[in-house]
Amino acid sequence: MTQLVVTISDNAMLPQLRTAIRQLRGVVEVKSVRKENASKPVRKSGKLRREFLERLMTLSDLEDGWDGTNSKAIDRRCIARLKAALNRATEQQLYGWTLFPDAHGYLYFDYTGENVTAGITMTGNSLISFIQKGDVLEKNDGIPFSTANFISILRNING
Repeated sequence: MTQLVVTISDNAMLPQLRTAIRQLRGVVEVKSVRKENASKPVRKSGKLRREFLERLMTLSDLEDGWDGTNSKAIDRRCIARLKAALNRATEQQLYGWTLFPDAHGYLYFDYTGENVTAGITMTGNSLISFIQKGDVLEKNDGIPFSTANFISILRNING
């Protein structure tokens, strides 16, 4: 099973979008999730961490071909290293990020906030990232994949 995530800025479009998606062959379920307001207080319970760990376990089940003939299963080193990093990250650092699989067998963390966009691609050995704050773009074409390096990038966004 594959999930499709669609982000819309105008909720008035939601009914027509739901109707169109339901008409597609193979659609099992359509549900809406509101993006939480970034100004809400950070959860203390570890709920975000649990959600990311659950998502990571779901992604670890992907097999070769999950996104077309040439797509790869997620690299086991990525899964193990990200799991370790998630267990060390604070809820505040994880807030606003979304985890996606990459067809090359990597994992991708995405962040879009007010005047900030960021992404982290996690290969088995390295982290490739960008952070754009306003007009300033900071890119890193590869640093070793470690918990400290991963959290350093998260900290640059959410403290």
